[in-house]
Amino acid sequence: MLRTARYACLTLAVVLAPALAEGQAYTWTYSVAAEKVFGNGLAAYKQGRFEEALNHLRQLAEFPLNQRSSAGQFLAGRALYRLGHFAEAIDAALTLQRRFPTSRYLPDTRLLIGDSFFSSKHYDEAASQYGRLLATQAPLGLQAQAAERLAAMAWNGQIKEQELMRLRQAVGARRLREALFFGRSRWYQRLGWEEEAAQAVQTYRDSVANGIFAPVAAVWRNVQPVQRSGVGSGSPRLGLLLPLTGPYQRIGEELRQGVLLANREAGSPFELVIADTGVDYGNLPIATDRADSVSESSASGLLRVAYGAQQLLDQRVAAIIGPLFSSSSVVAATVAARAGVPLLVPLAQQSGLDELSHSVFQLRTVPETQARLLGEYATLVLGLEHLAIISPLSDYGWDFAHEFTRIAERNGGQIEYSDWYVPNETRDFRHVFKEIRKAGFALRPPPDTSDTLEVVEEKLEADMFIDTIDGVVVVVESFADAKTIAPQVHFHRLQTQVLGNDAWWDSEAIRQMRPGERKNFDGVIFVSARQTESAAEQSFVSAFRKQFRRDPLYSATSYDATHLLINGWEQGYRDPAALTEWLTSIRFYEGASGAISLSPDVRSNSALTLLKIERDKVRSLGTGDLPKMGVVEWDASQRQVLRP
Repeated sequence: MLRTARYACLTLAVVLAPALAEGQAYTWTYSVAAEKVFGNGLAAYKQGRFEEALNHLRQLAEFPLNQRSSAGQFLAGRALYRLGHFAEAIDAALTLQRRFPTSRYLPDTRLLIGDSFFSSKHYDEAASQYGRLLATQAPLGLQAQAAERLAAMAWNGQIKEQELMRLRQAVGARRLREALFFGRSRWYQRLGWEEEAAQAVQTYRDSVANGIFAPVAAVWRNVQPVQRSGVGSGSPRLGLLLPLTGPYQRIGEELRQGVLLANREAGSPFELVIADTGVDYGNLPIATDRADSVSESSASGLLRVAYGAQQLLDQRVAAIIGPLFSSSSVVAATVAARAGVPLLVPLAQQSGLDELSHSVFQLRTVPETQARLLGEYATLVLGLEHLAIISPLSDYGWDFAHEFTRIAERNGGQIEYSDWYVPNETRDFRHVFKEIRKAGFALRPPPDTSDTLEVVEEKLEADMFIDTIDGVVVVVESFADAKTIAPQVHFHRLQTQVLGNDAWWDSEAIRQMRPGERKNFDGVIFVSARQTESAAEQSFVSAFRKQFRRDPLYSATSYDATHLLINGWEQGYRDPAALTEWLTSIRFYEGASGAISLSPDVRSNSALTLLKIERDKVRSLGTGDLPKMGVVEWDASQRQVLRP
């Protein structure tokens, strides 16, 4: 009897303990089905399939109260946050607080609410939630995350003084001060800024005695400020102005690897000093503004570039490589110009950057230089007279189209049609090619009198090939746009020479195409700094693969920039002014990214060649590509023919 009573009490405790943990005034039922549905939702969440996770968790919410009810509610809020549905994430968190008032996930929901408010740009509300976490008995790990977020917000000026006063009153001045000290060290550590993190944690230890974060800070006991990557303080310093965090981290990191590889190959003559221009939050859920996908256009981004460039100059670097984008390069050039330090811009193709300062060098060719060569070849060599241009609606596209038009018309060519598209967004070019066909049809001789205009128009719309447009210049900023446009040229029955810029070539992407897709690229002539079968490129690709276990996409230019600076330094040009003068003497340097030519007057790369795509390869143009000499006549079907 006693044993039975004991067993009954134990059973009741097992049932009630979870119920109390879930914060319910009544018991819940253990459900095998609910466990399975929750497991499916959790697995989908971990794999980044947030919509799928949300579907499972909403199904879970329809079950009777069970052992996964509050956990599922919290995970649903997290999934909504990751999907960018911030208001709904807040609602889900508030629902958990209301339905499960003693759930162990309550502190996590407060952090989730704070993150959602921040991402919605309600900074005061976000700071209030983080502050409430610091003012309660939340787990230390969550309080550390709240401190981290508050430190990031305070450093970036997103917390007003009035809100800071409220936080001091709610949290306590001493505790808030400690949180901001500790939060900064955590923030630096997450960003990988080891020296700054070590200094910040030492400041925390010196300023706070027996603080709540002391157990976490104790882990840093043996951490000391580290030297920057290099061979020692006596070496010349090379500055890298690149985004190593944030949305452009992958590009910035690959450019850094290109520099690292070149420096190692030369015996590490430079000490590398890095200024991170990326988003300052690591993987914290803090959003940033971006006007477009090709520039760091937010004010905070440009300020980071200016601040980073000045930091590098304070470190007395001999030269700077970076930044990524044109707007950032304008800011960096302005800062570097005052010190006369050479700035080698690896990727930006904004026209006029080199005019900002004698010490700015662009390793990519600007659109006017490309358009000038392509225009000269199209009109004077190939003899193309009637041309059409399709360009991206961007500075690059505008500059390219304007210069090509100027050159073509100067040489007797005619631009019969010109149009624009939104890069990486426009997919349907039917209207553009319909207008090109119309322009080409207008160039044909008058129709035979036996045909009516309606019959001719019907032929035009049906299956008539247009061969009176001698060339279509298609300017692209990414290979994806070339892949979209190329098949549409053939679909709309244009018998014409396709001309383009260097973004038309992506060897790996073309090799992966089906033969039918690849055929759309056959015969395209494009202007490029690359050389066919370049020994320098092949050697670089092989070394990069061996070192980093993947193919390079962007790093060839930073690799070339580093080798150029090393060559100049080893030849005795050992101060910024001397390096600047030496760089202006570079003529047709064969680099991994192609040929590089600079000059005192034009410090953007002007070394270009013309290449032609044949199947999955490119080759230089030769005499076999020149037009055959003859007389153009018209046959009975109104098609252009060449008579010897």
